[in-house]
Amino acid sequence: MALQILKKRATKSSTSLAAVGAPSGPNVDDGVYVSCNRPKVFSLTFDDGPSDYSWDLAKDLNAQGVRATYFINGKNWVNVETDSVNTSDGTKTYMEVIKHYVDMGHELASHTYEHVELAGLKDADIKYQMNKQSDIIFKATGLKPAVMRPPAGSYDSNDLKILRQLGYSVVTWDIDTKDWQTHDLKGEESAYESMKGDKSTTLGHIALEHEVYAQTVQDFVPWAVNYVESLGYTFVTVADCLGVNAYQ
Repeated sequence: MALQILKKRATKSSTSLAAVGAPSGPNVDDGVYVSCNRPKVFSLTFDDGPSDYSWDLAKDLNAQGVRATYFINGKNWVNVETDSVNTSDGTKTYMEVIKHYVDMGHELASHTYEHVELAGLKDADIKYQMNKQSDIIFKATGLKPAVMRPPAGSYDSNDLKILRQLGYSVVTWDIDTKDWQTHDLKGEESAYESMKGDKSTTLGHIALEHEVYAQTVQDFVPWAVNYVESLGYTFVTVADCLGVNAYQ
């Protein structure tokens, strides 16, 4: 009987979330947010973590006054419930890494539990991927994310319906460094340099990077922070950039 009660409580915790409506506006394309809702703001975002580099990346960005958004998985490059990592502050569990993101002033968002592409998935599988990941983040931080990015940017209309029912604002990007594919600094820089053509009315940007690659973290990110600031942009989290709730 006690086990049944616990199961009911766990199910309620994962599913009793406030639904959100379909977004609209000039920063929305195909039913998802692709850029910010105002000019001169910039969201630096990272997918697929956490990883070996996450602890110190979060720490370094904090030291520079940069707030980033991390779209994280629970079981992708690492299993956050069982694995640990060596950091500049000693050995940490990945659950501690997840809390560290928040402690450093960054925003946490969902990228599904196992980095599963959602297009064509059954409703129950979508809910599992989202609820499992939400519960992990809640266990680590006491927060349930209200923003998500579909792995590979892959989704269909049914995915959007289910995700909104679960309380998520769905976000992709408008600057893609393709760092996962090329690991080429010049190519990554070129993606950002498209901002040179921005006007005073151009909406702010959401840029896609991956925190799991040494080249991205060690070479590109330092350049990107300096470049964005040189153009007079202000770093903001994705929820701030969109004007939506970060957490449920």
